Amino acid sequence: MKIEWIEKHMTEAEKMISEGDQLELGMGILNNLLYEEPGYGRLHNHIGWAHLYYTEDLNQAELHLKTAIKFSPEYSPPYLHIAKLYIDKEKYEEAIAILTDALSQPEANRARLYELIGQCHEMMHEFKLATRAYREAMLASVDSYHTQRFAESIKRCRAKRWKAIF
Repeated sequence: MKIEWIEKHMTEAEKMISEGDQLELGMGILNNLLYEEPGYGRLHNHIGWAHLYYTEDLNQAELHLKTAIKFSPEYSPPYLHIAKLYIDKEKYEEAIAILTDALSQPEANRARLYELIGQCHEMMHEFKLATRAYREAMLASVDSYHTQRFAESIKRCRAKRWKAIF
């Protein structure tokens, strides 16, 4: 459930943070909102997002994104953000676990989730699993641009698999 007055302040803070010149003020607004609603998952997602992409405090990003998932498991953005964090840290198994959990959520962007799962398997040189994930991504998408990108990923994995064999 959305809390509209908090959402309004989160939108203002997001604008301040993403414009870059008022990062501290935007972060202050988000942190002050925690005093009002410490269990609001969407707020924790915003704080985690800000730490991940703007302050680069990865420990705080991970903490808030995990908290967002705990309080609002049906809300999909924190799954994608924390998966990106794990992929950047080369923690592919953790990323796959969180992405697999996200697939069961009603708001899941299945194509994007499967694409990220495929990327994790590809980075671990598990090319068959990567190909399967990219196929699932393709089946979950109706966008020609994305399906073409997934098809290219499948071709890339096949080529890598053949190179690994021979």
